[in-house]
Amino acid sequence: MGDLGSRFRRYRLERYAQEPSPLKRWLRWAWLIAIVWFAWASLISQHSFYRTWRLDRENARTRSELERLRAEVERLDREAGDPEAGRLRAEHELREQHGMAKPGEIIYLIQPRGADTLGH
Repeated sequence: MGDLGSRFRRYRLERYAQEPSPLKRWLRWAWLIAIVWFAWASLISQHSFYRTWRLDRENARTRSELERLRAEVERLDREAGDPEAGRLRAEHELREQHGMAKPGEIIYLIQPRGADTLGH
């Protein structure tokens, strides 16, 4: 019975408790709205903080790749304008792709393993 009496007293006190002030009620809602907005702005929205950060990292990576490619194009342009480099490139292709040799050179053709020389 003692337990039941304390329940009644507690119920009676809660029932007649003061209403929270409008400012406290408003602050509770403001905190909830702020938390929901922060979650939306940082993770969910089209322009979220996380997405902006990822795009910024990708932009930096793309810029460095662009600089590397520009340097490569510049190097290739210099090579294309150099007649000596063009001659060396043509000689390399003739030797490697077409089996040509300089006068006095001997070329050895190595067949892959398992290749049948008679064509059986």
